Amino acid sequence: MSIISKLSERFARISTKKLVMSGVFTFALAGSIGLGLATRQSLSAAIIRDDAVNSIDNCQANGGVGAADAKELIADIKDPSCNKDIATIYADPRVGGLTADKYTQFANQAVQGETNRNGDVIVQGQTVMTGVVSMGRTTLGGRQTNQIKIGNTTYYYSSNAASFAATTKTIPVMVFFDDQGVAQTVIMNPCGNVVWGKKVTPTAVCNTLNKTQKDKDNKPNDWTFTTDATFGGNAKLSKLVYHFSDGTPDVTTTSLTTEVNHTFAKDGDVTVTVYASVPGGHEIKAVAVEKCTFHVKHVSPKAVCTALTPGVLDDKNQKFRFTVKVSMDKNVSVKNADFTVDATSTTTETTKDGQGNIYKDYTFSDGKKHTVSALVRFTTVEGEKTDKCQADVTSGKTPVCTVPGHEGEAPNSPTCGFCLPNVPIGRPECTPPELVHTGPGNIVGLFTGTSVLGAAGHYLYGKRRAGRRAE
Repeated sequence: MSIISKLSERFARISTKKLVMSGVFTFALAGSIGLGLATRQSLSAAIIRDDAVNSIDNCQANGGVGAADAKELIADIKDPSCNKDIATIYADPRVGGLTADKYTQFANQAVQGETNRNGDVIVQGQTVMTGVVSMGRTTLGGRQTNQIKIGNTTYYYSSNAASFAATTKTIPVMVFFDDQGVAQTVIMNPCGNVVWGKKVTPTAVCNTLNKTQKDKDNKPNDWTFTTDATFGGNAKLSKLVYHFSDGTPDVTTTSLTTEVNHTFAKDGDVTVTVYASVPGGHEIKAVAVEKCTFHVKHVSPKAVCTALTPGVLDDKNQKFRFTVKVSMDKNVSVKNADFTVDATSTTTETTKDGQGNIYKDYTFSDGKKHTVSALVRFTTVEGEKTDKCQADVTSGKTPVCTVPGHEGEAPNSPTCGFCLPNVPIGRPECTPPELVHTGPGNIVGLFTGTSVLGAAGHYLYGKRRAGRRAE
């Protein structure tokens, strides 16, 4: 019987349930001579099952030889009616290491792919394994010349180019990945034969956290970040997560060049974590390097009261103006100032001079030292800040009357003085006796009387001196 006749007879035995195709293709392996015809079909179409003695999964249960999907393959492994060596073969670490503890994961996570004559395993357009070989139960007429012993049985394997039939380009496979996106187990759907080779390992590295300041002078705590990272072996950027140690929420982006802006309210670190999607539906973290973390030193807004300057407003040194002098950033403003005199009386002031400086006027006249302080309030991008400065002045003293009983009067007061030494004006001793009849006539009489008395006295005095000369 010709090969075509045999295939026609075989297809007639395959039920409609076992054969659902998106196109007309054929796959067969002739046990005696190892020749086969295969199919390349859409992964959404049902497989064409092999029926050759070379098949590892030659169980007729659960759908027939091979497996339409990962769940059916696990069912065949567990089915007691199937070959007992299936589980042993798949568990061997050299050919895939599908042990019993991985059955559930394999059933739920294995994805469909294909292996080609060139020795590649391809999943969703990504090459996940190269230089592969495939293993069966027979030598395929001598073309599978390499032997591998598993348990007490010898099996055979060779490259895809050697084991594939001349017309076969690809064969569908089930691929199971670890959580790093590395293919661990590859099994052909039509026959359950195992495929293994050089595994492609996805890689992701975070190279640098780029940081810039767009307005360093006015906004020294505002930073902008982007990231440099490299990917290989089927790894593709999935997301970036920027973490800030100042307690603010993380920021997630999906582009290396997307700018992330952050304002630091205190000293802190920013760390970027790069994630990559890898085959098998997994996600991995990129290898982090020191340059992907940056420490930020917080810069407080400049808001300082540099001096409280007193100025004298009069020639008596009693009236003073206390002016607040400040040093601050461009985006900082002065709100007001609390002026306190001698730590007792406080007044809030907003009045400004022509230069925009807040000031307060005070008058002191006691000749004593006075301390004036100013608590200045600044408005900043981080909220209100305060700073304090102070100044001392000694005032001139207003002259007062020192006459006992008249203290506090003005020095030029009519009652501030003495009529006699140490006798204040206003005392009885300072009152002259009353002069009576002091009209004009009396004054003439007094003058005449006084003149006569004076003349008499002068005569007597002269006569006495003449008598003394005669003796």
